[in-house]
Amino acid sequence: MGAPIYSFEVKVQREGRWTVHQVIDSESVALKCAKELAGGAQYEAVRVEKERIRADGSFGKPAVIFEQNCNRKDPQVTISPIEDAPDCARLEDLYGIDARITMWKVLRKYFEQAVLTPSEILHNYSALARLMDNDPPIYPSAVDRVATLQARKSEQDPKERRDELFQWCDMVASRAREADREKPLRKLKTKDFPKILEVALDEGGPGRRDHLVRCTIARDLYGRRNFLEKLEVLLAAVETTLDRDDLAILDGFIADVLGSASVIQEILGSRTNLCAALIGMVDLMEGKEEDIPPRDVPDIVRVLRGLFADGSLPGGATVLLERVRSQISGTQPLSRNDPSKEGEAFSRLTTRLMHAKGFVGGAPIAEALTQRCGLQFQEGGDVGRRKSVTTMFNIIRDPVQRIRYLLTIAETETGAVAMEDIVYTIRTITAGAADVHAFVHPRLSMPKKLMTISDIQRSLMASRLPAEARKELFDRLDDMLADYVEREGFIARLDDPDLQLRERASRLIKFCSSGILIEGKALQIARKRIAGYLRQPNFVEHLTEGCSSPKEAEEIVRDFYRQLAEAGFGPMA
Repeated sequence: MGAPIYSFEVKVQREGRWTVHQVIDSESVALKCAKELAGGAQYEAVRVEKERIRADGSFGKPAVIFEQNCNRKDPQVTISPIEDAPDCARLEDLYGIDARITMWKVLRKYFEQAVLTPSEILHNYSALARLMDNDPPIYPSAVDRVATLQARKSEQDPKERRDELFQWCDMVASRAREADREKPLRKLKTKDFPKILEVALDEGGPGRRDHLVRCTIARDLYGRRNFLEKLEVLLAAVETTLDRDDLAILDGFIADVLGSASVIQEILGSRTNLCAALIGMVDLMEGKEEDIPPRDVPDIVRVLRGLFADGSLPGGATVLLERVRSQISGTQPLSRNDPSKEGEAFSRLTTRLMHAKGFVGGAPIAEALTQRCGLQFQEGGDVGRRKSVTTMFNIIRDPVQRIRYLLTIAETETGAVAMEDIVYTIRTITAGAADVHAFVHPRLSMPKKLMTISDIQRSLMASRLPAEARKELFDRLDDMLADYVEREGFIARLDDPDLQLRERASRLIKFCSSGILIEGKALQIARKRIAGYLRQPNFVEHLTEGCSSPKEAEEIVRDFYRQLAEAGFGPMA
């Protein structure tokens, strides 16, 4: 019989509620983590529970081996440093998802301490006034920081931009205060969402309805001093019968609540390390069920997952994706519990973030992964970036995904630095490829092979590679496709001689307009076959063979030429 195996749960207390912070398989590491947390002011208390893992995988009764109250001195809340702020061209942009994410970033400490969200301060005058009156005064500092970053990008005078933002904030406050005067809405709660929609329309008309709805929800949420409670209330208001525009109102508030780090921690449950947590977040925002979910995941996650799966929470998905990007861009280890597996964790995360069309989240995620990959190098600057791109390329094993990565990273600042290397690598790959099977598995169906190469061509032409390189690489892939189509007799297989001419021509035309092939040599092979039909004697008579009436024949001819036009055939057809 082997030595007993134990699991150590580091738990934290917030507002009297204990939640799992991290699960660790080393007692010394767990105790060190707990003591570090106890020295901060983020939680009320910290404890470590020791659980024995039985042979059947079940857990024994937990025993508390460490517990300590945290240092709860009221910290001087300050703004968080940010290096970028999206442009806001007009007042309405302040209410948008990008602006609200920025608010979370710069005011994270305040929001977490006050248990508030950006939508609440935008639509509830009391919440905004509380921020404006905070001591120390962080509101002016936040506006100043955002104004400085925006002015830098637009070459506007920073003072002018700052004054403009302050003016807009005053207008936001005025709107919220005006909404407070709508007495019929004051007693309504988020659970009365259909009634809120109805009353808001009666009171404000179509132009003000959505604003009044948001102000009513913000007023209700402001009275709730727990992020998870806010989320539960919002999710309870979601119904499948809601109009998409009305659902978008709830999605905005849900997205803001998901901006809270404490909420993310609670809905993810206990995870072994940062890598597992990030993958859990990606699974959630894609609506994917986990094979073995943590034991302490709250019930509302099932509701969230379903809404993400049917695309009902695009704002929520945006916030989760930004958090994933931000965590990847940071320096916290992916495998703190076992540093020797850091590389393995990075490869696992990279694989999870790749899908058939490239990276989940596109270029920002690709750059974040590349930046983290570069942490292993001593070299910084351009040299470090170029080494990171090469290393990322080598980590990815799938040949198509390798090209997708290079084309995606080319859209970023890192890609601009490494552009020469990127072009050289793609040239080397394509020049050394004997045929399409250098990129696709031989067992794939023929249409999937063609579609995969065509998708690469589309990505290539939309990429930021130099024009000359794009054309050269596109033509190389086009030659491969054309050679494969002719060698395998793909068009000949579609053009079955046992079928009537009408059906044979229709099959070829549908193939040409299907998008399986992009405009190029391979597509021209199919078009030449159709053009041959059009030029044969008595084509119309052959096309309408078997028709029962002149009217039916006329409809067939008309439909055929309509299909020709949709497939890209010119007047010649």
